[in-house]
Amino acid sequence: MPADAGRKGGLCMTDRELFFAIARGEPTDRLYFCPDITDWYLGNHRGPGEPLKYGPGVFIPEEDSIRHEHQEHLDPEFRDLSLLDFHRRYGWGIHCHIRDWYRVDYAPGTRLDTTVEGDRMTQVWSGPAGSLTRHWQLAADGSWASLDYWMDGPEDLPVLESLVDAERYTLLDENIRRVLDGIGEMGQADIVVNRSPFGKLLHEYLGFAQTVFLLEDEPELCEHFLEVQTRKDKELMELAAASSCSLVLICDHADSTLFSPTMYRQWCIPFYKQAGEILGRANKFVSTHLDGNLHTLLPLMAQTGFHILDGCTPAPMFDYEPEELAASLAPEQTAFVGVPSALFCDGTGEEELFALADRILRAFHGRVILNVGDILPANGDIRKVIALGEYVKRHPLNGRTAGR
Repeated sequence: MPADAGRKGGLCMTDRELFFAIARGEPTDRLYFCPDITDWYLGNHRGPGEPLKYGPGVFIPEEDSIRHEHQEHLDPEFRDLSLLDFHRRYGWGIHCHIRDWYRVDYAPGTRLDTTVEGDRMTQVWSGPAGSLTRHWQLAADGSWASLDYWMDGPEDLPVLESLVDAERYTLLDENIRRVLDGIGEMGQADIVVNRSPFGKLLHEYLGFAQTVFLLEDEPELCEHFLEVQTRKDKELMELAAASSCSLVLICDHADSTLFSPTMYRQWCIPFYKQAGEILGRANKFVSTHLDGNLHTLLPLMAQTGFHILDGCTPAPMFDYEPEELAASLAPEQTAFVGVPSALFCDGTGEEELFALADRILRAFHGRVILNVGDILPANGDIRKVIALGEYVKRHPLNGRTAGR
């Protein structure tokens, strides 16, 4: 890609340079608008009843035929465009998540099998100590919705522990390079670490209620398992540190509905700091995904050690204001903060969208990655995203964003 790829109309910074300048708190030459429209793009190129071809937020190669599929309902001006074409045409930055940056193999005798029958998917994770099963249902939007957790109760912890301990990780740096080369200077990507050890317990292994009972009834058993999972996740952090990607996302999807402040402080932040130490030695930026209600967790954000908060979506979708979020962060932190995506689906007028964007930009004094919070759904109004991008280009804070 040419050296000036991603530059806009004589501006000095490429979108990639702009992102990392914001992350470092350095002066920038303009505001950064970086909407994630992958759900909208995938949903508008999907046939009825088909699963999504890609996950949300991932890189979609320009040569993929999806750009020509199931597009009869799209306005002619939006047909046959690749995802990158949208970002080029309208001057947006792009941010992608790389999930296939490593491979999981297993010690002899342990395996993970997946079968799909119609709209049901079943996964069986088995090894010498026993097996666990999880079920999924194809949702109306084409994503796979989990129907249960890996464990039925604490009695399954010894089996889970043996399965986790049997995992072996291999870096697939060529997958990272392929995405970074495809994006070029138009933006950036992160590599995804799927949850902290405690986040896995809440979201995937046991669920909220059973985890609370486990913490109260058998704390030593819980702590022992988390020690095993932490050891394995630190192996993954060492792998991420050796990768060619500059940004690592610890994707806990934390919010105050599932994570109480006590849980977050006691079980999540210590791991975040351990991960930050490993990744910091390799000069990586570390981010986390926080979509949902955050009001009770905001006082803890400055203690996490994260450089960037991803997915932040303020009121009216969730329970905090952009000014509260900005005030809660440490001086070295910044965030992806979005105009709530629901407002692109319900007929909200452009001026109200612009007013919310203005509040976000001013709360952070321009040192923020503005987007659509946190992703534009398939029924969102793409024309209002385009209008918001044009508004950001003419915003008075442009060229005066020295940071908070």
